[in-house]
Amino acid sequence: MASKTAPLEENVGRKDLDHTVPAGVVNGVDVSAEKQSWRSYLWDSWDKSPEERRLILKLDLTLMTFGCLGTFIKYIDRSNINSAFVSGMKEDLSLYGNELNYANTAFSIANIIGLWPCNLLLTKSNPKWFIPFLEIGWTICTFAQAGMKTPMQMYVLRTLVGLFETGHYSAVVYLCGGWYQKSELARRLAIINAATAIGPMFSSYLQAAAYNGLSGVHGMAGWQWLFIIDGVISIGVIIPQCFLYPDVPARQKPDFVFSEREIELARDRNPREGRVKQGKFTKKQLKRWLLTPDIWLLWVISICNSIGNQPSNSMAFWLKAWNKIQPHSYTVAQINNYTTPIQAVTIVVTLIMAWSSDTWLKGRRWPMLVLGGTINGIVCILLAATPVFPHNRAFRWFLYYQTGWAQASNSMFWAWTQDTLAGDPGTRAWASAGLNVWAWTFIATVPLGVFKTTDQPAVVAGNWTAAGFCFLLAFTAVALAYLQHSRAKNQGDSTYENEELESSSDRIGSKDGVPIPSVDATKSSGTFITTEARA
Repeated sequence: MASKTAPLEENVGRKDLDHTVPAGVVNGVDVSAEKQSWRSYLWDSWDKSPEERRLILKLDLTLMTFGCLGTFIKYIDRSNINSAFVSGMKEDLSLYGNELNYANTAFSIANIIGLWPCNLLLTKSNPKWFIPFLEIGWTICTFAQAGMKTPMQMYVLRTLVGLFETGHYSAVVYLCGGWYQKSELARRLAIINAATAIGPMFSSYLQAAAYNGLSGVHGMAGWQWLFIIDGVISIGVIIPQCFLYPDVPARQKPDFVFSEREIELARDRNPREGRVKQGKFTKKQLKRWLLTPDIWLLWVISICNSIGNQPSNSMAFWLKAWNKIQPHSYTVAQINNYTTPIQAVTIVVTLIMAWSSDTWLKGRRWPMLVLGGTINGIVCILLAATPVFPHNRAFRWFLYYQTGWAQASNSMFWAWTQDTLAGDPGTRAWASAGLNVWAWTFIATVPLGVFKTTDQPAVVAGNWTAAGFCFLLAFTAVALAYLQHSRAKNQGDSTYENEELESSSDRIGSKDGVPIPSVDATKSSGTFITTEARA
């Protein structure tokens, strides 16, 4: 039993079973990112035992499947509002001012309000009930958006959708951080993150099909059918979650999916997190939440990522604006379809970055963040410095397709957060939610000033602003990597000095009459150290 003041309870002991030794764990330390065979470069479970491969497959079929599908339908909805806007909703609801900006701001504020409570509740509740409950509310509100008649109704419904959607992505990442090893995490998050790009792609194609094939059916416009179809898809995602969604390993109980032996193996695979439960939240833990510099630097990276991605939204407005300069330049279907390669490029880059981080970069996350931020920053500068409507459209078209590099590095700082705060579920949940809280705070405010709907696509100030945030992203990633490297080096030196003292104390028993304590230091660079008392 843990002490009464400790917020963490390592009260999940190892049961007397015939254990399979997990790959990538040496002396209770996850070294999976440092020690890999060539087969793991292709897929991370190929160099593991049959039992471990079976466990990972079950996780991929449950946690990963629901994570991807849930994220997919959420990002369809986020894109639906913009796809609907350029496909008739603007005219039907008389949205000729900044009403779309206000609706997006309402959505963002709702996300901000609900994120921290949602993630902290997840440390105390069962995901198989908690997450489907949110999904049901989200689905009802998604259907209701098809009946919007006024801007006020749009604001209210976008607020409710934001509340029910809040925390889904960060909750899935939190669960992944409990189950997967370091060499597996970035790839899994990249696959889930790919759904954030596939959703908008699907939304654009879906809107084009709905506009051409369903417009006028049962007296509804094509953009209204878009929300109905999204709601129907989500129903099929909700039901199996109530039976199959796994909890974190420390709380998972044997069921028809995971056996007791597999749960024990999962706990051993993630030694710093697998047997730790969140106990009572304390002032000491709250202080850690607010004063850990790693958390704040990770939040800055997330903020920069969210603003650096904003120029990608301008392409649809740019294509539609050409119809005023040269009438009939693009149809509604073309406007929706021609923007989808942005997401295709983002998906490819996302997967390349994640595989690189988990394999030849040996678990380091910062190089890909630097790469993504730098390239995206250069693209934003070129968008700001070149004519919005050039005689030759090809170069600007190409630039818009490259605006997703910052978003592609998204899985890097999510994985970095899980790596850094492993062993402290409450702090990990707090920091993960904060990644979205601060991102949405800036998404809710910055676009109102520099990415106004009425200024689109000529958002020159917005492109310069996005460029600045992209370069700040790269700089902050380097700063955090340096901080963690310096800390690990100092801890290594302290451990060496202490081992020398302990060697002496073995001979003389004490130093100046006082027993010399041992020092518990991690060998993994960039790992957050939990110093709470344990029993």
